[in-house]
Amino acid sequence: MAVIHLYCDESGKHLRNPLISISGIAAGASRLEKFSAEWETLLRSYGLGEELHMSRVGDLAQACGPRMPAWQTYDERTEALKPFADCINQHCEIGFIQAWDVKGYNHLSLEAKKRLGGSHDPYQLAFIRGLIEILNHVGEQDHLDVVADDDDLTAWDSYIHYRAIAKAIPEIAKKLAGITFAKSQYFPPLQAADMVAFLARKEAAARFYGKNNEFKNLTDYLVTEPAPGVGIMRWFMMFADERQLVNFANAFQCCRLEGDWQL
Repeated sequence: MAVIHLYCDESGKHLRNPLISISGIAAGASRLEKFSAEWETLLRSYGLGEELHMSRVGDLAQACGPRMPAWQTYDERTEALKPFADCINQHCEIGFIQAWDVKGYNHLSLEAKKRLGGSHDPYQLAFIRGLIEILNHVGEQDHLDVVADDDDLTAWDSYIHYRAIAKAIPEIAKKLAGITFAKSQYFPPLQAADMVAFLARKEAAARFYGKNNEFKNLTDYLVTEPAPGVGIMRWFMMFADERQLVNFANAFQCCRLEGDWQL
């Protein structure tokens, strides 16, 4: 029996952005200890201080340490970030990427949203969907500990939904070890989750709306074989556009009403 630690973060806010991502990485404590040590070494060698934050690194107008000067090309910044991607794939066990179309969620009826937890923010449905998916991929005797970014807008609702799903589905409750909220500057795995969520939202914008994804090469490097082959990392991805989100939400609602949450 082992406790698998899931670190997750979001990218995008439903009131400001057309899509959101809830993504993350998971591994056992011993692997995460090695991951954190290597990640912190990279931070020092890059002169990044205590944290890698993708909203800053993704802005080429900003200098992010001596290895990422201002006005690099996207290819140059991608090359600079590849060691961080290697660190994730070398030490972590499970990675999940999901992005959701906000407009699709907004089109759900108020009654449907009420049955899905009552939130007007698709973050909560995405959070629960990701939690269930990760639980499907851990060992039968393993338990899942969740660490989420300590965000003022989402932390409390995430806790409420976490408690609700544990109460509604006893078999899932047995596999949940706990949930905490933490500041990313103190936890390198949360910085990795931030990186994954950022890349997921960029990829989703390209798939949903045809926008140019300047970091596609980094995303492909992170999740495509054979690059992750250096470790045991497995990636799971879901990109839910407007139609997929509505279909999923309706199916989720029906399953809940029927008492069947096996999604």
